[in-house]
Amino acid sequence: MIPRDWRLGSGARIRMLCLGLCTAAAALSGCAGEESEAIHCYVGGTMRPAMEELVRLYEAETGVRVELDYGDSGSNMIKAETTGRGDLCVAHDPFHGAMQNRGLSTEAWAVATVTPMIAVQKGNPKQIQGLKDLAKPGIRVILTDPMYSTVGHINTVMFRRADLAEAIAKNVVTHTRQGGEAANAVTIGNADAAIVWNAVIFLRREKLDAVDIEAPYRPDPKVDAVTSATFGHIDMSRMRVTIDLLKSSRQPEAARRFGEFVASARAWTVWQAFGFSPPPEERHLGPAAESRAGAAGGKPLFIYCGAGLRPAIDDVASTFTAKTGITVERDYAGSGMQIPRIRLTKRGDLFMPGDVWYIELAEKDGLVESKSMVCYFVPVIMVPKGNPKKVQSLKDLVGPGIRLGLGNPKSCQVGRLSEKIFAKNGIDADAVAKNLAFSSTTVNELGLQIKAGALDAAIVWDAVAAQYPDCAEVVAIPLEQNEISRVAVAVLKSSANPGGAAEFVKFLLGDEGQALFKKHHYRTAPPQQGPVER
Repeated sequence: MIPRDWRLGSGARIRMLCLGLCTAAAALSGCAGEESEAIHCYVGGTMRPAMEELVRLYEAETGVRVELDYGDSGSNMIKAETTGRGDLCVAHDPFHGAMQNRGLSTEAWAVATVTPMIAVQKGNPKQIQGLKDLAKPGIRVILTDPMYSTVGHINTVMFRRADLAEAIAKNVVTHTRQGGEAANAVTIGNADAAIVWNAVIFLRREKLDAVDIEAPYRPDPKVDAVTSATFGHIDMSRMRVTIDLLKSSRQPEAARRFGEFVASARAWTVWQAFGFSPPPEERHLGPAAESRAGAAGGKPLFIYCGAGLRPAIDDVASTFTAKTGITVERDYAGSGMQIPRIRLTKRGDLFMPGDVWYIELAEKDGLVESKSMVCYFVPVIMVPKGNPKKVQSLKDLVGPGIRLGLGNPKSCQVGRLSEKIFAKNGIDADAVAKNLAFSSTTVNELGLQIKAGALDAAIVWDAVAAQYPDCAEVVAIPLEQNEISRVAVAVLKSSANPGGAAEFVKFLLGDEGQALFKKHHYRTAPPQQGPVER
């Protein structure tokens, strides 16, 4: 339901904040009053009420005029790009990354975050308690269109994780372009529920209540973070609200002062009063990635990477960028899903799948310039804390009543290797299929299913299991029964920055890069015994 402090009138609380905020605005304004041209700021619809209050405070104290240009975040970005005018843009993820990648942004700040919640009519007459209730017969649901809405895209991820996509689809009465439209439909009784940002529900708190989405189904940074050529890195578990200083600004110093005010700790009290969630610790997002790469003389790199390598590669890429200024865009997926992308797009700089076998396939297609060994993956059996089903060996995985999770062999290396392990140990494929409760496209999804209590056992990499010390245990597979994956990185012939790609590989294989892999429990040396998968 709606948190208690949401039920308080926000007007009185905001007025009480004005004195402190006005003082902060005056300090930030400097000599901004000397500029006569208004600061032009594009604002996404969800952020409009909070920004109107912040502008009122800023103008009252500094005399600097700020004109707000409203629209959905995607349309605002297009306006900024096509008109070549504007000083600032307030949007939620993933548009900050898109503005950076398109060269529209020179600097940015995170001011808050937004969280998807279920909007229901006041008093919750249908007694909707979570995502599963949206699949009940007779519940009328309105969703935002994933083509236009970030929440709409997140919905597809959550529905798939909860295995509710088909059931909820039967209850959807329509799709809207914006969350405000969906929430309004619930307020007037045209639907029983909608999934929108928490801040959208807050604006309608007199007529709507908010219901949390169950934790196991919400986006998780271990799985639901991607890097794309259009939007850069997107962590769907933490959708930031950002204010970007635009390259087109004709008064960048005045615009920067307003941007710093909007992102200040004191201004956060206004964002909070309008129902937004706290910002990430890293407020100042720094200069655009393109500017940093340009200063370092190197184009951004693009790496196709196996999902099981995410923790280490995220750390390695961030450290590499800090040292060289060359950004590394990451595309995480099951290894078997990435080779077709490389073949089709003929773009990208690096390829690091879950086993060198995939690189050898790419070599046959003439896609690889060079390859280097990096680390090793050891399959283990991951079970919930306490091992309630007493799984002690591979044979126990086909015992009665075991809910088993495995990777899809066509999608990811852990699934491909699991098939080989069962065959090697004489375990019948039909018996495995009988207990198979979840087939994943990436190894990371298996860890989340164990965490959620949906599985009794799963075969995952040792490094993945190590990410869940509080909710899972590991049952080792004896080396003589096991198969070990060799992980390599390849420089692709399609690389637009082969020098930068070679520099990244050198860092990856050096002492600092290898230490980062060890930090995240990846093996940089093969096990002492047992076969190595080929």
